[in-house]
Amino acid sequence: MGYGKNAVLAGVDAGIEAGSFVGILGHNGSGKTTLLRTLLGLIPPLKGQLVRRGAGLGLVRFGYVPQKERLDPLYPLSAFDVVAMGTYRNVELFQRLRGLGRRGFVQDCLAAAGAQTLADKLYSDLSGGQKQRVLIARALAAEPEVLALDEPLAGIDVTTQKALLKLLGELKQDRGLTILMVSHRIRAEKGLFTHILWCNDGKAAMGTTEEMLTGELKEIFHGEAG
Repeated sequence: MGYGKNAVLAGVDAGIEAGSFVGILGHNGSGKTTLLRTLLGLIPPLKGQLVRRGAGLGLVRFGYVPQKERLDPLYPLSAFDVVAMGTYRNVELFQRLRGLGRRGFVQDCLAAAGAQTLADKLYSDLSGGQKQRVLIARALAAEPEVLALDEPLAGIDVTTQKALLKLLGELKQDRGLTILMVSHRIRAEKGLFTHILWCNDGKAAMGTTEEMLTGELKEIFHGEAG
């Protein structure tokens, strides 16, 4: 896995179970985001084969929350507008939303992310935590089987981090989602992760959280993993 001819991770052999909550962990520069983007199909694997099968054994439906979302503040997009972007993959649905005024679907996605009160607010005016909720709502608008998040807790306060983690746990439970989440830490999230995909020294290893938080990883995270 990598870019061009430059491999970032090699020999990756991992299977993601439906309904699991996978923490993609590793030090800065270890290839976590590269791995996630490859799993999403945003960049092709340099070698080997990537198999993605959904519940009906067709293509997996992903909802993606990127690490940073730059929306030009010159465009006065409301939170509702940003969430509606998640329906673009389904042109027919988006046309119905516009043509027949079926705003309920987008409102439901906002509500599911705890952002229903933000619908009419400008996205550019929102706090970091509010923006994350809106981006999660946008991902839900894609009606995903897999919710993928790249460092969703970066740059927001601890109270908001806890609220977002609670939200993710509820979404997994209520919607039966598979969740992939890139993080550089473990303390707050370890109670949610069912599996850990550890990126280090150009390789990736995967196991249950209990298996992975022993030995090497326990030493790496010391106080956090304890």
